[in-house]
Amino acid sequence: MEDAIEQAKKTIPAEIHMISGCRDEQTSADVSNVNSFQLPDPAGRAGGALTSALLNVTYKDEEDTGKDLSFQETLLRVRDQLKGKGFSQIPQLSSSRPMDISKKFDIVPDNMHGTRRAVMIGINYVGDNPGELRGCHHDVLNMKK
Repeated sequence: MEDAIEQAKKTIPAEIHMISGCRDEQTSADVSNVNSFQLPDPAGRAGGALTSALLNVTYKDEEDTGKDLSFQETLLRVRDQLKGKGFSQIPQLSSSRPMDISKKFDIVPDNMHGTRRAVMIGINYVGDNPGELRGCHHDVLNMKK
């Protein structure tokens, strides 16, 4: 196991955590109107179900400064919210390294300093039938907070 971890560190120097929209055999859904997720300014636009639920959970956590959510708590709340809204997709947590899922969920960890940049890409696959999406560009706009 240690050899695999060392190889991963050489291959992928950064520690990356990813929450994906669903299991491999599932399809992530779009939401035609994200108002039901009570995001700060959705303007009734379409968006991804996972992105909308994740933003809703993280915005609520930001407002409740008494306790920070862990990666596990964040993932479970997102799953609960999607299930409660009738979505069958089950978001997954992946990492480039073994991780403690009980550690605090942060977009930018406390120990990171200096200039930080983010690339936000929304791909709608315009004209790809039946794969065209509507909400990816709107997700990027909703994440800019």
